[in-house]
Amino acid sequence: MPKESLEDIKLEVKKLIIQTLNFKDVKPEEIIDNLSFFTGENTIKIDSIDALEIVLEVQRRFKVRINNQNLARVIINSVDSISEFVYTEHNKPENTSQ
Repeated sequence: MPKESLEDIKLEVKKLIIQTLNFKDVKPEEIIDNLSFFTGENTIKIDSIDALEIVLEVQRRFKVRINNQNLARVIINSVDSISEFVYTEHNKPENTSQ
């Protein structure tokens, strides 16, 4: 099964955020990849409750784990940070030692 490209993941992340947080008047292409969701500079602005919802949905949709709260704050900062985390997790070499 081919791995998703970083660009595919970015689009999926934007759609996930719009759907999860019920942004009715925002299109994926309007969300700026490298700007924080928390500062008000991006098309959308989120708070800590929104971030928690995004963490849960990212974990469910992409089958990844974000186990550290401090790391979650870094990951759920922008489209780029979420997408790079997912891409890295999906492209890790399989762990063969248990």
